[in-house]
Amino acid sequence: METLSVIIIALAALFAIYWTFRIDKIIPKVINIGMAIGAILVITPALKLHSEGIYIYLGFVVIGFFHGLADRNRKLLDRLVICLMTTGIFLYWLWVLNHWHGNTILMAVFVLLVAIAGAVTKTRLRNEFGFLAIIAADAIALLLSYS
Repeated sequence: METLSVIIIALAALFAIYWTFRIDKIIPKVINIGMAIGAILVITPALKLHSEGIYIYLGFVVIGFFHGLADRNRKLLDRLVICLMTTGIFLYWLWVLNHWHGNTILMAVFVLLVAIAGAVTKTRLRNEFGFLAIIAADAIALLLSYS
């Protein structure tokens, strides 16, 4: 993994941990911590837990998807941003882990476009901001690795 990608993901994981202490809802806190732990396991080469870190990360991405799907107290656009970002990054890693060809760079671009659309439309994702930041940082790191 490139040094810049590691720095970006580490900063996003630290931000998610920091953001965990600023929110009140339990499920986003659990998702933030779980995704941060998965990301840290992936980027720390001394631990040699790369595969386990990816699976932990993907497990919490799936939990984030279901959180966005099941949270009926939100507007549809807010839920759509959560579900599309988590689906995009999950599909990317599904393609990579199964060694399928195609769609990998498309999914990273898709995740960033959904994040930009969410920012432009001013969605209210205060509680989910930590794990969505990790997903966006992951997409940025993936795009940097392709260039």
